Amino acid sequence: MAPHAAPPSPTLTSTSSSCTDDEEVYDINVPIKAGPPPVRKPSTAYPQYLPKWEPNFFKPMPPFNFTDPGVRADPSKRNLLLPGVITTPISPKMGTEVTGLQLSSLSSQQRDELALLVSERKVVMFRDQDFADIGPAQQQQFANHFGKPNYQPVTGSVPGFPGFHIIYRDGNYKEINKFFEQKSSASIWHHDVSYERQPPGYVVLCMLQCPEVGGDTVVASMTEAYK
Repeated sequence: MAPHAAPPSPTLTSTSSSCTDDEEVYDINVPIKAGPPPVRKPSTAYPQYLPKWEPNFFKPMPPFNFTDPGVRADPSKRNLLLPGVITTPISPKMGTEVTGLQLSSLSSQQRDELALLVSERKVVMFRDQDFADIGPAQQQQFANHFGKPNYQPVTGSVPGFPGFHIIYRDGNYKEINKFFEQKSSASIWHHDVSYERQPPGYVVLCMLQCPEVGGDTVVASMTEAYK
């Protein structure tokens, strides 16, 4: 449950033969190792999200009790869906866009009702937010309302916040060409660690920078696929 960002890539180097030690890593699935940062010019308006590789390792998490915040919510969502708040379905089965709310200002009751809305619609999208500018500490605090943080130390993260999973693409064409040597599409499907005994119930995806066109994030419902 951590924001995803698009700052310059981490102080990581690839152990794959496709990359030398001073090249950026484009594919987040390429094995990585700690190393000196490559020389590059920052290309982000959010330098505090420059991902770093920190030697954090976590013991297996024991089973824990979890109460979904949506269970506490008023089914009518009267605290969340105030006058002036507009919800627009993105598709019949899943996805809703909400306007008229700032995530950073939601009360505990509103966050509970947001959890219920997410449970019902699977994906809830907000535009024109100041959420990206409140900083990682407040972002993590927001995410903590929805459950225990999940740590997957497979990419660089924000220093001091190992739950942040940074995704970055900076236009390194040499690495991009390597990426496409064995792929015909930039689409990569994945589950958010659904193999775990108690996988994350909620994930916050925060887009800091994106191209004017393309780069879409597509979400599929495994529930609907199963049906």
